[in-house]
Amino acid sequence: MESGRVTKKLDHLLADQNTGKSLLKFSAMYGKNGAGKTNFIRSVSVLRNFILTGKLPQRAPILWCRIQDENETRPTDFEIEFIADDRLFRYRISIIFSTGVITNEELISISGNRHTKLFYKENSESPYVFHHSVKGKNSDIEVLSRSFDMNGAPFLFSINHNTGGFFNANPQASPLQKAFLWFKDTLEVIFPDQPIQETSLLRYKVCKDEFSKLLKEFDTGIEEIKLEPVSKEKVFENLDLRIQQKLNLEMALISPFMQIVNLPPRNEQQKDSLLPNENFYSTVIRNRQNIFIITFEKDNTFHFYVMKFVHNIGRKKIEFSMESESDGTHRLFQLLEILISKKEKVYIMDEISRSLHPKLTIQFVKKYFSNAKDRRIQLATTTHESRIMSHDIVRRDEIWIADTNENGSTKLFSLEDKQVRIDKVLDQNYMDNVWGGVPVFEDEEDA
Repeated sequence: MESGRVTKKLDHLLADQNTGKSLLKFSAMYGKNGAGKTNFIRSVSVLRNFILTGKLPQRAPILWCRIQDENETRPTDFEIEFIADDRLFRYRISIIFSTGVITNEELISISGNRHTKLFYKENSESPYVFHHSVKGKNSDIEVLSRSFDMNGAPFLFSINHNTGGFFNANPQASPLQKAFLWFKDTLEVIFPDQPIQETSLLRYKVCKDEFSKLLKEFDTGIEEIKLEPVSKEKVFENLDLRIQQKLNLEMALISPFMQIVNLPPRNEQQKDSLLPNENFYSTVIRNRQNIFIITFEKDNTFHFYVMKFVHNIGRKKIEFSMESESDGTHRLFQLLEILISKKEKVYIMDEISRSLHPKLTIQFVKKYFSNAKDRRIQLATTTHESRIMSHDIVRRDEIWIADTNENGSTKLFSLEDKQVRIDKVLDQNYMDNVWGGVPVFEDEEDA
């Protein structure tokens, strides 16, 4: 998502002073069904989850590229460049999906023209090699790497799990921790039916009010969001057993701890807060039917709430639960967190326009640009909504096309590559198949 030579809409850019990079805050990927757009999103998701969990998906043995039979025994290569802790990194890993074997892994720190391999593994049999800048005097990292060799997980995962106080004892190796935390905290991959991680924002009254304001602005019919007290049984009745066990364990651990700390009193302004004080325990549970919030409050007990959406119908206020709201509102509610969160984030999203009216999708993109002006944030998404393709809304280097090669593989290019003139009507040219990436039917070919 590096910017091109476009000189318009400079507020769409993120100028990173430490790396000298000029980055786009938004990219939209277009293409016909089957062109590979969602596979791009899935590939980022597989990479992120492998680094965070050390495990490939259960379907991994059949995820190799089936264009050629010999690919079954060939490694699949991943490569991603990112900025973490004011440093530019390039991470590469190669995996034979049919067997789960890692054949290559490396983390490179880039400063200008200087590329430093912090660690690398050349093949499945070779040991990990470390740069002296992360090794330290005792070479603890080499000892640990030999113990990781047989677990089949990426080294970037292993060094950040179950290693005790390794980074405290070896601060010179902290870039490896910073890179891992970028995948964990900054990168987020979103599919249409999946909640965004930042639902925890709903714990705070200021965010609840902001959600209400945006839902009203986007003409959903929702006037405000309210909380209604419910029983613990109501919250737990439709939850997966593992989630129930996790919550019960959390509450069992939190309760005695919170009772011995000095909790500040609630004042009049805090009475209606979702979370009276940031030091209080609070968690959010979201499913298709409801959004629940659990808080530990001043009376040293847990309180359970369900979120209600207030509509003004015929001058009468009526409350609905999440399950009564439209699919479009569900999707919008998911997207609003992108507008509200102040954290440094990189969102990779599939189908931003899913279940949304075209005008609502366009309004969301405009709102995103407005809110992103002073933030370190990027959003890359797939979409079929061609009306976003307007020089009034986006830069040409923010538009990407996915198309298929003759062998069925995917090719990606931006309109910057095509040097599209400013006077071109982008969406009409795209629909007329000027650049490819749209379906062509037999009757059109005959015409």
